[in-house]
Amino acid sequence: MSAFAELDVRDQAHLHSIGANTPSAAWPDPDMTVIRPDRPGAPEMSDADLASVFGSWTEWLKSAASVKSTHVDYVALGLLSTASAIIGNTRWAVPWDGWKEPPIVWGMLIGDPSSGKSPALDAVLDPIKEIDAEFTRQHKAEREEWNAKDELARLAHAQWKQDAKAALQDGQTPPEKPEDASAGAPPTRKRARITDATTESVADLLSTTWRGLLLSRDELSGWLGSMDRYSGGGDRPFWLEAFGGRSYTVDRKGKPDPIIVDHLSISVLGGTQPDKLDSMLVHSDDDGLTARFLTVFPDPVPLAKPTQQLDEGFAVDAFKRLHSLQPATDEHGAQRPFYIHFDDDAQNALQTFREQCREWEKDASGLMKSHIGKLPGMSVRVALVLAFLDWATDSNNEHVSCVTQSHIGRACHYVGEHLRGHAHRAYGAASVPAEIKGARKIAEIIAEDRLTQISSREIQRRRLKGLQTSKEITPAIAILIDADWVKLCPSSGSGRPQKIYDVNPKLGGRK
Repeated sequence: MSAFAELDVRDQAHLHSIGANTPSAAWPDPDMTVIRPDRPGAPEMSDADLASVFGSWTEWLKSAASVKSTHVDYVALGLLSTASAIIGNTRWAVPWDGWKEPPIVWGMLIGDPSSGKSPALDAVLDPIKEIDAEFTRQHKAEREEWNAKDELARLAHAQWKQDAKAALQDGQTPPEKPEDASAGAPPTRKRARITDATTESVADLLSTTWRGLLLSRDELSGWLGSMDRYSGGGDRPFWLEAFGGRSYTVDRKGKPDPIIVDHLSISVLGGTQPDKLDSMLVHSDDDGLTARFLTVFPDPVPLAKPTQQLDEGFAVDAFKRLHSLQPATDEHGAQRPFYIHFDDDAQNALQTFREQCREWEKDASGLMKSHIGKLPGMSVRVALVLAFLDWATDSNNEHVSCVTQSHIGRACHYVGEHLRGHAHRAYGAASVPAEIKGARKIAEIIAEDRLTQISSREIQRRRLKGLQTSKEITPAIAILIDADWVKLCPSSGSGRPQKIYDVNPKLGGRK
């Protein structure tokens, strides 16, 4: 039901009586930056900087971007997120005692529908599909073996029941159930990547596969937006924990045993459009979930016919090598991550970067401030992933024994200089005062429902956060008046006056 239809009969009659069809010529053009704020330009990484950060992967990244007609920034961040999921819980970074970070990286590719986000995702997801295909073949063989064992177990179980029944009838002690009377639990199909699942099913999968997962989505706004709409549920806390790799327990209705995950580690990778991101940021709470994403928001690249071929085997071989990494075991024989420590020079470089981030925070606000506060930890994760991306293409097969100054320096430059600029382009528009956020929410209602008029009462009925009282609505409406979106209608009739506003007909409202 539209906002207009929700008004009571008296309101509707009043709206029609005060000139909802104001001629367009009487209105100036509305300021559309209210709903689509101006953004800073897209930062660009030089070829030299790209090579200094990504080393042996540089040519593959550039080739993938060329073949897929997309921006190299999309492919580069996609590579980090995908590789982080493959490494998973086998390796964690330890900058110093008391600080541990999983390699988990969340990447968001921002751009218009034709900007090449999906082809960039294909470039990094196709190699991981090879790992999933191997899991499928392995599971098929294990399932066939288990099925054969289960058939024999059923026969043994039936024979045991028959023997036990006969013993009881003869007054004898029944035999114990033989071990071969049960085939045990069926084998679980391992996964490297998922595209959609409930939190319970994801936890169930992680409880058996342990290593970690990659959640990939063509469009992230729907996934994030659904959690914003139902923030009273358990989805947002689950995904906040999934970024940190901590232990997690899911209680299940109707089942006595909970799902226990040792390390809830899920990398996330996907794209979204700028307008959808704007809408999501305006309506979401800043609980740190969105700020955990590293983002790239480049300008579109010109369409061109590829001049080279993509060496798909390069990434497939490297990903398989990453997947060959095995976890450590604790004193009880349980799996645990190998901890990769920072050397002294790397610790000093990281500390310098932390101090720089503190300075950046002083000039930031809102979501951008929250994002900057997480940059040191993100740089630690990226440094670990870069170290193992180097290792995965190193023919000398030298073990990664520590994170060096080179690793963290490359990560801090990439995250702190380049990606921070992209984050400002993506998130900076959301770091605004409450009255501007309120104005955007009202503007979205007007645009989505194509209203010709809107009332303060109707805005209150929407029960939008930050727009539930006259004190909150008035400054937001004032911004829309200044932007030539609405005008206050003259009051008429008896009784308590109602604040009703004409909408600029140039916005395309109903006639």
